[in-house]
Amino acid sequence: MAIYNGYKSKAEAHRYLQGQGFNFGSAISKPESNPKVFKNQLQGVLSSPLHLAPWRLSGFNTCADASEGCKEACLNTAGNPIYAKGKERARRVKTQAYFKARAAFMAVVCFELEALEIKAKRVKMQGAFRPNATSDIAFELVQVKVNNTTFSNIMEAFPNLEFYDYSKSLKRALKWAKGLMPSNYHITFSKSESNDDKVAQVLQAGGNVAVVFEKALPATYLGKQVINGDLHDFRPLDNKGVVVGLKAKGKAKTDLTGFTVRGVTTKLLGEERVDYIKNHFGGVA
Repeated sequence: MAIYNGYKSKAEAHRYLQGQGFNFGSAISKPESNPKVFKNQLQGVLSSPLHLAPWRLSGFNTCADASEGCKEACLNTAGNPIYAKGKERARRVKTQAYFKARAAFMAVVCFELEALEIKAKRVKMQGAFRPNATSDIAFELVQVKVNNTTFSNIMEAFPNLEFYDYSKSLKRALKWAKGLMPSNYHITFSKSESNDDKVAQVLQAGGNVAVVFEKALPATYLGKQVINGDLHDFRPLDNKGVVVGLKAKGKAKTDLTGFTVRGVTTKLLGEERVDYIKNHFGGVA
């Protein structure tokens, strides 16, 4: 087992964090904790997400480009409401640990990524990690030290894992479209109610854009092919230059800011939808 940011074990990093008042269990969630992430296994991918507190809910801003609609419709509200309070508390604590004790927190993340990589290899799947399941942090800029080597980011430290995120950062999305991100890090830009001009720039550059729709997905949107982003969460499988259609979840179902796109009538139905799935996702519905 490697030494991450000077910590010889996950337990050692946890002890330091607890001493600083940051008490939480695992940093990253299990693959089966999120129904959509779990679907990745149908694609031969074992993936885990990192859930931090979105926007300023922790006292730190983790979503610098969040719009008002984004804040209202955030996926932080999705899931079983019975566990909401405990879940949100854990996310706040982890976020505070990231900002106040980053070396130890990232060490915990690295130890868990190492375990994920080992498990993925054992079950003969591709290991994957989504760093920003409920945040929008530029993890490609966060250095980690492995033994005596300092890496620019966790993507370089774990070259055998695939990393992917959704982001509302135009800068990050364009860097990915231009091939300037780590080769194992995939970025999908996210449309809000107020960034249509940025959406156009990303699509023109050959990037991908996620769009939340009220109900069924259209076949095309903004002149681009729409794929069903709810079939699985592993966006590195997507072709470039497409719109990733997502059905509204949580508070997005009742959003009226324009974040959730409403009134689109051209839908994928019946045989047309089945054929689309076969053509783009190997028959996995």
